[in-house]
Amino acid sequence: MAIVNITTQNDADFYRTFVWQTIAGAAIDLTGGAMEMMLRRHAKDEAAVMRLGSDTGEIVFTDPINGQFTVRIAKDALERLALGDFDQSNIFNRNGYKVRVWTGLLTNNAGPTR
Repeated sequence: MAIVNITTQNDADFYRTFVWQTIAGAAIDLTGGAMEMMLRRHAKDEAAVMRLGSDTGEIVFTDPINGQFTVRIAKDALERLALGDFDQSNIFNRNGYKVRVWTGLLTNNAGPTR
């Protein structure tokens, strides 16, 4: 499992392309699956402060056979999100089998052009 730390500025959209692959570099096929990311101030917190998913359009499989996907967090959502660090993870689900793609921090910073 990878550790992916994300830094955002709340005056612009966050948009990145990722490729999920094995340690040896072989692509992991995403066909037929779904992804979900949740942010919590602390992982132990009951309520998530943000959810991103392939079912709601923030995560898009751009080349699923080759493990490629994008994550987009709109500027408006980042403006509503408090500043600071949030625990986050990305989970892949296919046929009820859930696999952690990554875990890490998302740091939301104030952007000067708000």
